[in-house]
Amino acid sequence: MKESRHFYSSLGLLLLLNILIKPVWIFGIDRQVQNVVGFSVYGTYFSLLNFSIVFSFLLDWGFTGFFNRQLAAQRDGFDAIAGKFIYIKLLFVLLYAATVILAGWLTGVDHWEILIAVIIIQSLTSLFVFLRGIITAKQWFRTDAWLSVLDKGLMIVLFSGFFLWPAFTGSMTIYSFLWIQVLCSAAAVLTAAVLVLRKAGLFTIKSPVINQTIFRQAIPFALIVLLMSAHYRLDGFLLERMHPDGAWQAGVYASAYRLLDAGNMIGYLTASFLLPFVARHQNNGPMTEAVTNNSRHLLLVFSIAASVTVFFQADFVQAVLYHSADPYVSTVLQWCLPALIGYSLVQVYGTVMTATGNIVSFCAIVLAALLLNVLLNVLLIPSLGAKGCCIAAVISHGLCGIACMLFTSQKSRLSLNLRSLLIYTFIAAALAGYFYAGKRADLNEWILLAGSLVIVIALAMITGLFSIRKWKLYLEQNQ
Repeated sequence: MKESRHFYSSLGLLLLLNILIKPVWIFGIDRQVQNVVGFSVYGTYFSLLNFSIVFSFLLDWGFTGFFNRQLAAQRDGFDAIAGKFIYIKLLFVLLYAATVILAGWLTGVDHWEILIAVIIIQSLTSLFVFLRGIITAKQWFRTDAWLSVLDKGLMIVLFSGFFLWPAFTGSMTIYSFLWIQVLCSAAAVLTAAVLVLRKAGLFTIKSPVINQTIFRQAIPFALIVLLMSAHYRLDGFLLERMHPDGAWQAGVYASAYRLLDAGNMIGYLTASFLLPFVARHQNNGPMTEAVTNNSRHLLLVFSIAASVTVFFQADFVQAVLYHSADPYVSTVLQWCLPALIGYSLVQVYGTVMTATGNIVSFCAIVLAALLLNVLLNVLLIPSLGAKGCCIAAVISHGLCGIACMLFTSQKSRLSLNLRSLLIYTFIAAALAGYFYAGKRADLNEWILLAGSLVIVIALAMITGLFSIRKWKLYLEQNQ
């Protein structure tokens, strides 16, 4: 019972810290940097960041998860295991850096300082996640909770100086933005390494005997990371490369994608709970079905509400976040957020497919969606720019989510709960009617937003889509 309370108190701390810190980084720092350096400069950075993320599977190959399972199972073998896996991890970093640099040279990248910086940031982030994995495998959950926001917390402190005291720190540039991230990421890695050494003891980095069986087991997981990364991130790079005004268009897309990325945080956290639960209870059909549907209700109600809200309030959102009144930017916002609906379906049903061992089928679905996404982007980007990327994302992610849902319903025999699909439509229509009436009545924008939140929560509770009791039971069963 004591261990259970410790787990949940640490989990609560993890969620609280991330809810407090991550939005400040996304909307307080990252957004403000774009406002300062401009859409074109930030668009170039956004393009190369996405380009580097596409290859991020090379940094791990699924070995972090495998290492965590090994460490958790062999509590007394830390020295023998850790040194070998850190050696492998460092080799992966070198492979990743060489591959991204080669791919950048082949695709004609010009801004090498930006690309080198994002390569270093991605490599440090991967090492940080690996070290945090050691900490969670050793059950030091509270320590991991604080580490989860360490890098972003340091960045917030340092970047705040640029915005509060520009006369002292100088003006913000995209290069100072990048190298401060490198500094903070390195500090986070060093802190995590010191904590691991102090808590777990010293170990020797040594060359392991490469186990081909482990590589074969890891390949499907590495492949899904590659496919998902490309599906989520390749469009930003294609936009900057293919459009005549690619840098500015990529900046516009980044301004909308920021909201999409922030909204997907809820889906990511939900999936992190859903995966171990389904893996543990997959033989209990009714329980798995109930939890899967409950997760879908939460994410789809949120994503539908966000999409409808931004559709009607795009001008207001643009003015508040980016101090702009460009109609094109508002249009991109309106088209971008509906992709969150597809994201949510993939987070739920892709997680179920992974947990139930259908990873190869999941790879096939994502590959088909990726090919469709690339085809649509090639056709739409030259004429529509960032709007074309959004349309492609809505279609490909939506179809990917639906395919995962249909596959899961057939393979795992999970009910689609058609009644809930009608309720989603009703909530969307009710919210759209509310915003339409509010606009006609010329209500204050903030009052409109507050009212929409009340309406969504009330309808979700009244229709039974969301129940605090169900989620409490879910958490208790997932311990």
